[in-house]
Amino acid sequence: MFGENEARRCRADFPSLARRHEGSRLPLAYLDGPAGTQVPGAVIEAIAGYYRTCNANTHGQFATSRESDALIAAARETAAAFLGAPNGRTISFGQNMTTLCYSLSHALGRELAAGDEVVITQLDHEANRGPWIGLRERGVNVKEVRLRPDGRLDYEDMAAKIGPRTHVVAMGLSSNALGTVNDAAVARALSRAVGAILVLDAVHYAPHFPIDVAALDPDYLLCSAYKFYGPHVGILYARPGLLVSVVRICVNNLAGVPSVVQIFVTR
Repeated sequence: MFGENEARRCRADFPSLARRHEGSRLPLAYLDGPAGTQVPGAVIEAIAGYYRTCNANTHGQFATSRESDALIAAARETAAAFLGAPNGRTISFGQNMTTLCYSLSHALGRELAAGDEVVITQLDHEANRGPWIGLRERGVNVKEVRLRPDGRLDYEDMAAKIGPRTHVVAMGLSSNALGTVNDAAVARALSRAVGAILVLDAVHYAPHFPIDVAALDPDYLLCSAYKFYGPHVGILYARPGLLVSVVRICVNNLAGVPSVVQIFVTR
């Protein structure tokens, strides 16, 4: 049972929780959820330790570079375990989830023609809407699944809007605004039926529920480590083999699977 002693022990892991308001005995309450969670001392020490010992470029033939590569590889394996992915080669990092999603939409959008369709939802965070809405500039038809008055998605409307020309379905696993948990299985079945790619935004789901990408079966899943006590970094899971086809958005890709994803604007 989680009681007062356990709470006190957990609070001690977070240096920021020891702060008092303007020199008083009153503890600060951190309510700025969009800024992310507070960070445990172990994470702070890990980041500081890297800068103290092996801050270097990757893929070099010298000690600190090899140590950096090993740390990135270990981080990818850890993120894969967190998401239920088969191995670290399915994991890439980026500045944040929003930037990763823009990279992904930019890459996938190159393969779309005018009149092709992308389906998003009215319930999603802007980070999983804006990148896809931007494809309208290329003539892509971006459809939006309706939000019901009770705060849930209209899955009949989703079924009606996913069709033969749908290439991407992008949906959040849970809402940052309402807390609604969406039915990923329905989105997966509907997208698979037409051969569309399924992109899941797990930023607001990952801190509260276990994730198993093997069971969810998305093509891509994105989340942000700073929402669950990590550094400010975005995480992209890609079904094995998928990112090889969008390699032009990738860096640090010597082994064929990127550890870091960035945007490269090409025409």
